[in-house]
Amino acid sequence: MLNALRPRPISIYAGWWVISAPFLAAMLTVGSGQYAFGLLIEPLEQEFGWTRTQINLSLSFTAVGSFIAPYLGYIMDRHGAKNILVASMALIVISYLMRPMMTELWHWYALSFVQYLGFSGASILPAGRLVGIWFQRSRGRVMGITLMGNNFGGMTFPHLTTFALGMSWHWAFINLSPWQGTYLLFGVIGILMTVYALLVVREFPTRENLRSRGREGDAASDGAPVVLTGWSLKESARTKAFYAITVAMMLGSLTYTGVLTQVAAHLTGEGVSSGSAAIALSLLAGCGMTGKFIMGLLADRITARYALMIDLFGQSGFLVLLTYFAGVSIPLPMIAAGAVLPLVWIVVGCFGFFLGAFGALTPLIVQDAFGVRFYGSIMGVMSITMGVSSFLGPILAGWSFDSTGSYDFAFLLIAALFFTGAMALTQAGKPRRSEGSSGG
Repeated sequence: MLNALRPRPISIYAGWWVISAPFLAAMLTVGSGQYAFGLLIEPLEQEFGWTRTQINLSLSFTAVGSFIAPYLGYIMDRHGAKNILVASMALIVISYLMRPMMTELWHWYALSFVQYLGFSGASILPAGRLVGIWFQRSRGRVMGITLMGNNFGGMTFPHLTTFALGMSWHWAFINLSPWQGTYLLFGVIGILMTVYALLVVREFPTRENLRSRGREGDAASDGAPVVLTGWSLKESARTKAFYAITVAMMLGSLTYTGVLTQVAAHLTGEGVSSGSAAIALSLLAGCGMTGKFIMGLLADRITARYALMIDLFGQSGFLVLLTYFAGVSIPLPMIAAGAVLPLVWIVVGCFGFFLGAFGALTPLIVQDAFGVRFYGSIMGVMSITMGVSSFLGPILAGWSFDSTGSYDFAFLLIAALFFTGAMALTQAGKPRRSEGSSGG
């Protein structure tokens, strides 16, 4: 009787510890490599005399991560996500720890190359596999939570970078300039996260893990071992869905390099103050976290394909509004005389909601269509086209501004491409194996 009255100890399903590692990896990878990038441009200009074009050219190496993704995915399918995650994190850490020793522009490019070699292996590939294995019945919701790491990095690393750049890095034998100390700090944080991943990531749940999760309504309550099923890369490449999804992912990924990196400059060009533009970026990142979670829930209910179609339509529409109405304010006479609501807060927030959701929905649609067993190989091949977008996005945005004095042409063209990607998904229905085809 007394035993029945005793409170049960609170236990956390082991899967949450596992997916916390790719969450933190995404936080470091995106937060330091993209959101905080602009804050380090001016210190590098002052230190080396490099132009902004020379510094920004390093962003083109993001395509490298996409181009090697098929190889990383192939290895991950056979040797597990942990090895790829830890090795990729190690590459990023090395690139940061060696940056304080830079003296030439080619050093900057070489270390950027090393950094972006680990980009996909520290984010979408291991996150997709681990969530697919550990959370089979709530995959959409948990994928959204895991990839919130991108947005959490966007909310934290710019502030951390600002703090580090304002510090004095002159202690004992350490005599570093602020930008050198900042990269050293990034490297130390990366080391801690890499060690954490080594400790917590396990490829498959144990029977006890599954029984525990079964009580929460997710995995098999009888503790049966996880059996991975799915299409091989060769089988999936014979389907119309494979190419429809690839087109949608390629066009949708323009949101990262063609829009996200230019939002602040577009807003200031539309008359928004630089301080408000910085707040708008934080708002965009925060709304992106909400988008990942809500659209992940929606994917569990209506399939990732339909959720991604809604997402691309949403990005298309709000990018058009961002192009034309970022500097417009709505009068609010009901509140006070002269009170206005800048539309930028609504438009940026809504666009950020759909932008954030895109990253969570892409691995989900691949798993919905082709399963988890060969997810790495299939996602890796599809990611090659995302590398093309990563390379062309900044060029399109820069050409638009240099030729017309604004980003309007680039943004409207990208909005049209988002719409095209959504329409392509109408051809991505659940693929069916032909007679005599072997299952994975």
